Amino acid sequence: MNGRNRMGHNKDSLKKKKCMRYLPVLCLMGCLTLLGGCGRTRENAQKQAEETEKEDVTYTVQREESSLAKWKSDLPEGKTEGVSAPAIRGLCVSMEGKPFFAVSYEPREYKNSFDCWAISVPYESMVSVDTEVMYDYFQMVADLELGRTENISRKQTGIEEGNRSIFVAYYEGQTEAGGQAQPDKGLLYQFGKEDGEGNYYVEAADQIWTVKKAAADELFALHPYDFVLKVVSIVSVETVSKVKIDTGEKEYVMEAEEGGFTFDGRAVDESVFYGLYTELMSIFIEKEIPEDGEGIGGEVLLRVTYQRNNKEAPQITQEYYVYDETYAVARVNETEFFLVSREAVEGLMGEIAGAF
Repeated sequence: MNGRNRMGHNKDSLKKKKCMRYLPVLCLMGCLTLLGGCGRTRENAQKQAEETEKEDVTYTVQREESSLAKWKSDLPEGKTEGVSAPAIRGLCVSMEGKPFFAVSYEPREYKNSFDCWAISVPYESMVSVDTEVMYDYFQMVADLELGRTENISRKQTGIEEGNRSIFVAYYEGQTEAGGQAQPDKGLLYQFGKEDGEGNYYVEAADQIWTVKKAAADELFALHPYDFVLKVVSIVSVETVSKVKIDTGEKEYVMEAEEGGFTFDGRAVDESVFYGLYTELMSIFIEKEIPEDGEGIGGEVLLRVTYQRNNKEAPQITQEYYVYDETYAVARVNETEFFLVSREAVEGLMGEIAGAF
């Protein structure tokens, strides 16, 4: 069984159905989680929105800094038996001596719980994470069966020349009820050569072990794209004060204030506001941009800018521009990784015009 199947990889149509089922909740309410450190109260959001409005805030494109490098250098080394899937707070898979995939739990005051996981490699923390797939992979790591070795030196194992590793940051005190947001232990698995009996040598917690070749190969057969929730981005409405929409021909403004909701200054019912807001999030990722990048740089179809009610929160700008007759490129805060349906973008533009 290959890595894609083991991780529960679904067809895109099934992922879209899952996204559609949960999207209104993610946009408007957030989700519950066993980890702490994310989210804020409505009272705090309103207070910070008022403070932000009073200040002359200049928004710049921001990149969220991953905690993994600090965790790898600072956390005390853990024990191999202490790792469980729910306890993991971050993970970095390196191949050819370079990070290939990195995901970590990054709570911020302005984030809702669903948005606290971030894929820093390769997606620069600019995508929403499919936590179901992520936890399936965490379980694969936790399920690694380590066999003891005797009378073998580190040099004989090939670990010194090895270029594959997995670093795990986890919370040692995790229970079924949950655990703290920050990890307190780190563990590095460094993989060496084969032992001739269907295993790889691996070093972890200052010991040399063996692991089944098939299990290790499966871990390194991961596809970062599988870990992406197939929506362009999700911005919780509770963190937004104003949405500016530019269709090229006309500009529109949605505003959320304590006194109510408006479209271009016209009062609207909250259900109308929330309905259109959810539609703005309903553009689904179809596939990654091909490596040859042909077609990049076409006409901008739609630009949506979310101004936040917290000065610490980054402004989010979603842009969609022509790739070819079938697809549009999705660009979020000047990063672009994915193609979406051009027809869906043009349909959204019609929904926007109709709402206003």
